[in-house]
Amino acid sequence: MNIVTPQFHACQPTPWNGRYGRVMGDCAVFHLRHTDAGLWPVLVWETKVGMATCPAIDCAAAVGLVDAVARTKRHVGGEGGGSFLINEYGKVLVPASDGGGQRFLAGRLNGRLLFENPFLPKEPIDLGDDGTLESGDLWRLPYIGIPYHLHRSDKIYFYQLDEAGGRSIYPPQQDLELIHAIRNLRPYGPVRLVVTPGGLVLTKLSPDSRTLSEDRWQPVFVGAINLNVWFEEE
Repeated sequence: MNIVTPQFHACQPTPWNGRYGRVMGDCAVFHLRHTDAGLWPVLVWETKVGMATCPAIDCAAAVGLVDAVARTKRHVGGEGGGSFLINEYGKVLVPASDGGGQRFLAGRLNGRLLFENPFLPKEPIDLGDDGTLESGDLWRLPYIGIPYHLHRSDKIYFYQLDEAGGRSIYPPQQDLELIHAIRNLRPYGPVRLVVTPGGLVLTKLSPDSRTLSEDRWQPVFVGAINLNVWFEEE
């Protein structure tokens, strides 16, 4: 595991009109929650033995992120805690707690936060580590990231839903290598992808032909994004 010490650069709460999306459920986002140490970033991990709450490993970047996310939540009338996302460019995106649909940029994270692993204490959770993974391997960590899609016609796109309605946004250039890797695992039809804060691409596979609900499908690793042929940073 090759980890660069993360750095967080806060900004004033700024309305965010760029790409923003989330998979539904508490396990698909990061949370700022009250802990014995005060407000702190955690992720919620659904496992076969129950739900685990995994706090971020203490570092200066985590401290700065807490202050920025809490300030952003309070800026729009919240109490400081709540959910947030980190996109593949490290942008920390915070939805207003009132459910009105407003989103704000709280800052940028360079590097990746690590989270405590309750099952393997010596192996922290790193949502950007693909060192031992091959395409098609089961993804055994929390399934957190920004949702993208592969169209049935083999084009990657992002579905932007905002006050103006819904529309598909395409990158300047399609990543043919990534598309090939996706189709090796999901040969037909539309495919939902999740891109982690570390730029890893995940999807889900049906364990058998009888399992129709994607909620029961198994998450797998597909590959990593290539920023040279990916959506531009906003």
